[in-house]
Amino acid sequence: MPLFGSNPSSPSDRVEGETTPSHSSIFHTPNTKNTPSTIIAKGVKLEGEFKSQGDVLIDGEVVGNIQTDGLLNVGPEAYLKAGVVAADAIIAGKVEGNLQVKRRLEIKATAKTKGDIQCQTIVVESGAMMMGNIKCGETPGPQALPDRQSGAGPAAQPAVPPKAEPPKDQAAAK
Repeated sequence: MPLFGSNPSSPSDRVEGETTPSHSSIFHTPNTKNTPSTIIAKGVKLEGEFKSQGDVLIDGEVVGNIQTDGLLNVGPEAYLKAGVVAADAIIAGKVEGNLQVKRRLEIKATAKTKGDIQCQTIVVESGAMMMGNIKCGETPGPQALPDRQSGAGPAAQPAVPPKAEPPKDQAAAK
């Protein structure tokens, strides 16, 4: 098998149906070829907007926003400080930012998430650490999660309405 983009000496050296062994078993969506389209390896830091139409494996660091039409897999040593939009996701590392997953989200035991989560289906392993609001059972829309920094949207609303003040005449009667 050729490594790092090197070509085999002849076409007969190629094995038909050959795939790379790393992380192939975790990519289980129907439209995948058992390997991610994009890999952000350990030691790599990506800043800014990242968009992909295929599966993405992150073992490094991403700061910004991530969007993929495929499976997003965040490895156990990965760190994301990003808003995430994905068709499916497996989170084993640390994610700070909102997660918007159209179908299935798996939160592994090694995961630490801080931010709001919206997905169709969620699986959380024992030991996972999560902080934020979770909304499951509905397919997320494009504006499903609010921007916490701007204070816009439903997350800016208190979970419990504030206690009403007693009428002025009752307060004076006490």
